[in-house]
Amino acid sequence: MRRLGAIHALARFARLVSEKAEDDEALTLLADLLMDHAGCDAVAVLRATADELQIAASRNLPEELQSWTTDADALDSSIGKALVGLCGQEFVQPKTFPLVSRGGLFGAVVLLWRKPDDGSEPWHNELAQGLVDLAAAVLGASAQMRKLEQTNDELRKSREVLARTEKLRALGEMAAGVSHDLKNILHPLSLHLQIAQRANAKGKPEAVEEGLRGMKEGLVHGVEVLERLRHFSRQAPSASRAVVDLNLLAREAVLLARPRLASASGRLCRVNEHYGTPPPSLGESGEILSAVLNLLLNASDAMSGEGEISVSTGERDGGGWIAVKDNGPGMSAEVQARVFEPFFTTKGEKGTGLGLATVYAAVLRHAGTVHLDSAPGQGATFTLWFPRKPDAQGKPDPQG
Repeated sequence: MRRLGAIHALARFARLVSEKAEDDEALTLLADLLMDHAGCDAVAVLRATADELQIAASRNLPEELQSWTTDADALDSSIGKALVGLCGQEFVQPKTFPLVSRGGLFGAVVLLWRKPDDGSEPWHNELAQGLVDLAAAVLGASAQMRKLEQTNDELRKSREVLARTEKLRALGEMAAGVSHDLKNILHPLSLHLQIAQRANAKGKPEAVEEGLRGMKEGLVHGVEVLERLRHFSRQAPSASRAVVDLNLLAREAVLLARPRLASASGRLCRVNEHYGTPPPSLGESGEILSAVLNLLLNASDAMSGEGEISVSTGERDGGGWIAVKDNGPGMSAEVQARVFEPFFTTKGEKGTGLGLATVYAAVLRHAGTVHLDSAPGQGATFTLWFPRKPDAQGKPDPQG
């Protein structure tokens, strides 16, 4: 019966280990089970900290020893003899079991007897060793968990620092871009103002009118830059949305872009149109039209000499898409990685770096995606995908 009780004790402790018990709970139960089933007269469970050993749980030890501590370096068989000495003549024989798991030493367990142990119950020692090993496993798992939590906490703090750094970097780039664009606007304004003042002083109304026209153009450009910034910063979708026809918007964008495509610096860009049957989407037609127009003008700017642009539409993954493809110089992987960043431009002084960033922000507001396919010397294809209008089945375009 006693051996059956010992088996139950081991099973009980094993369940405790599987339930990931707290250290104190495990060590308290360890002291109880050893006292009940290991044939000893007293138990002391000592836990190791960074600097010392302290009694974490005990049974039948004198009251004055409950708070006893000793140096951590004393963690060997001599600790049992030290406890016997501190108890006076009450106990005569100790036995020490180290709490070791996963290469870590977490403390020790000392069993005390009032009479010499004659070894009449050898299974007592095996049971004690099994219980001690299980307790050490609990301590080892707990230490590993604390280490993982500390590592996760450090990683979380590192991510927060990186996020703050990235936000500051983005803010710095945006501030630099805004400063650059405002400088490009204000300097010509200042120049035209000076010209107008001098012409006015000399009584030359034609020169004054020319200066005013230059100032007006500068102001229009400044308003456009600020408007693009406003559209880019507005991430929330607008409440005023309606059903949009992607084919119709693509055609309108091509019509609006044709004068620019045919006369930009004397270049001639041929536009090929291939319309499929994209399903109806829900959105703001003005924003989508502006995004496609932006891609067409970007494609025109990317051409060297005569070029070709293809505009196509279709259906994929439960939504509709518009693609703008050019046969220009294409982009390197480094440029592709940054092409949607605000104020990043490859056009030098001619570009603001807000065009593609605005396209990207507009498509995201429509819960869509932007995909870029490009390589040096192989042109570039921008594909805007928009989700299908809820409950829309999609109908073929009679003009497609």
